[in-house]
Amino acid sequence: MTSTTGDTVTGLRSAGSIMIAAGAISIIAGVLAIAYPDITLLALAIFTGVNLIVLSALSLVDAFRSDPDGGSRALSATVGVLGVIAGLVVLRRPGETLLVLILAIGIWLVVSGAVHFFRAFEDLEDRALGLLVAVSEIVLGALILVLPDLSLRTVAVLAGISFLLRGAVAVYAGWQLRKAGHSAAAQLAPAA
Repeated sequence: MTSTTGDTVTGLRSAGSIMIAAGAISIIAGVLAIAYPDITLLALAIFTGVNLIVLSALSLVDAFRSDPDGGSRALSATVGVLGVIAGLVVLRRPGETLLVLILAIGIWLVVSGAVHFFRAFEDLEDRALGLLVAVSEIVLGALILVLPDLSLRTVAVLAGISFLLRGAVAVYAGWQLRKAGHSAAAQLAPAA
């Protein structure tokens, strides 16, 4: 077996092991998100606050680079400052921030549904589909506005299910990569 072939086989095995580990972590995160949706939401809010601060810091750095366009630099500085403030607000009050976010989504769905409802009458061909989408948006938005706590928990549970599914796929793919590495090593091994 040549050095390049050995490196490829080792690479397959390593990549498989990494995918299995990442998948296992995702499965654990999914189970925890489903079992503890409130803690999951708090963690999500904290990660969002930190992410806002980091991305805003990058905007501030961008504002001070040597770009001749002053307007672009001013916009980057404005976005940076507002983002840092938003991040700090989220970190200061993560629970309330999530509630505001879910309520904003609920209001947006109701308004969007109302707009789609009236616009559906303009199109004869797809009127039924347009009305279905509009009514669905209005009903979902109204449910979110009436039951915001349940809506937040539902988001956490759906995220947990997504983590579980993605983790299972990653474990399977990693297992397949490791299996391919073992098969390749067996085929390339010199006969004794």
